[in-house]
Amino acid sequence: MKSINEIPANVKNWEITILGAGRSGISAAILLLDKGAKVILSDSHKKEIPVFDQFQNKNIRFDLGQHSEFIYDADLVVVSPGIPNSSPAIQKFEHLKIPIISEIEMAYWFTRDVDIIGITGSNGKTTTTTLIYQLFKNAGFDAYCGGNIGTAFSEAVLEMEKSDSTKKIIVLELSSFQLERIVHFKPKISFFLNLSDDHMDRYDNNLEKYMEAKLRITMNQDNTDFYIYNLNDKILCENLPKNCTIMTFGLRKKNNIYFHNDQIFYKDQKLFHIDEILLKGRHNVYNILAALNAALIYDLPIDSVCNTIKNFQPIEHRLEYVAMIDSVEYYNDSKATNVESVKYALESFTKPIIVILGGKDKNSDFSLLIPYLKKYCRHTLLIGDATEKLQATLTDTIPITIVKSMEEAVEKASFLANPYDIVLLSPACASFDMFDNFEHRGKVFKECVKKLGTNEKY
Repeated sequence: MKSINEIPANVKNWEITILGAGRSGISAAILLLDKGAKVILSDSHKKEIPVFDQFQNKNIRFDLGQHSEFIYDADLVVVSPGIPNSSPAIQKFEHLKIPIISEIEMAYWFTRDVDIIGITGSNGKTTTTTLIYQLFKNAGFDAYCGGNIGTAFSEAVLEMEKSDSTKKIIVLELSSFQLERIVHFKPKISFFLNLSDDHMDRYDNNLEKYMEAKLRITMNQDNTDFYIYNLNDKILCENLPKNCTIMTFGLRKKNNIYFHNDQIFYKDQKLFHIDEILLKGRHNVYNILAALNAALIYDLPIDSVCNTIKNFQPIEHRLEYVAMIDSVEYYNDSKATNVESVKYALESFTKPIIVILGGKDKNSDFSLLIPYLKKYCRHTLLIGDATEKLQATLTDTIPITIVKSMEEAVEKASFLANPYDIVLLSPACASFDMFDNFEHRGKVFKECVKKLGTNEKY
């Protein structure tokens, strides 16, 4: 067992167990092997390791389909974010007093001379993270993007180490799960975009526990670092950290970034009217205002900032336009895995909506959707494990049809839709009942729409 009271100078010959052989676990293994550690990669599910050839003749052992006894002979444990603290393996490591950290914490140990921008919140993380990354990249920085999206932090570290640039910056989307197990991780700028009920199944239906996990993003910051939060979020306003410099964003004039008369101002200079940008919806105004704070701190050129935002494409699976078929528009919002995301999505359209809801429930309060469904929707299609709960909650609110598959959902929606309606996949649930992840769910939805457009039969 090793001490991690201080960041280790190196991990050469450390015995390190990685729990979870998903994207972050595999990336962590590759980084640790590169740093000379001896690795055990353990996952309770049998699975193929897509980069298995990279591990040949390396100091690594695999333990797939179970957690064997030999995994507990370790100096350190790196846990994947999807594994809850209630896991028997985690409980045993804690009993043995073996340090447990997240992949985010471990990767940070090898980036101490690079500024990090970390973004957390219940909604808008992916759009804001990607936008900030593009702002810096287009302003001439050697920028890297990852964390909870796309590239694992460990993978970004290995890529970054190949560069000799003096203007490196890392932009990370950070989930509450990833932040639960940080120890020394310290971003130069931390964002808390908003707070609403999400992952209540993991946090005992306790919003405060969920918020506390996210606020860990600030735990190691000091007054030379920045914490940026949503001024329009009452709970965040009441729970401010005291150890770092505070900045805000919101829908009123504050500092040099604000929104007025459907226009966005930066350094008191009008950048653009919201009709000039590709990102639609009031929620994306918040995301843009948040991102502009990072640009302000680093004094990025206004022309570059303006051009980047105007030309920024919506994120895949987030209010993503798919197609127009028979004068009906289809949108993929598979990333809307909580109630608040669906509310934002529904508010983004002025045409009648047929919405597809459902999936794996996260102990969400679906009754919060009722006024939005009444105002914006003509019909609701229910799919997945949450169907029974959704139906019980929404009965007498809006016409409901229950479907068994995404193919049936798209087919029924196309039958129910009138010309100029919107068909929207915005589930308010996780995807793991029927799909590998929200990306897989969105991909299947888009494939079904494509088949519909070519008149193929299901």
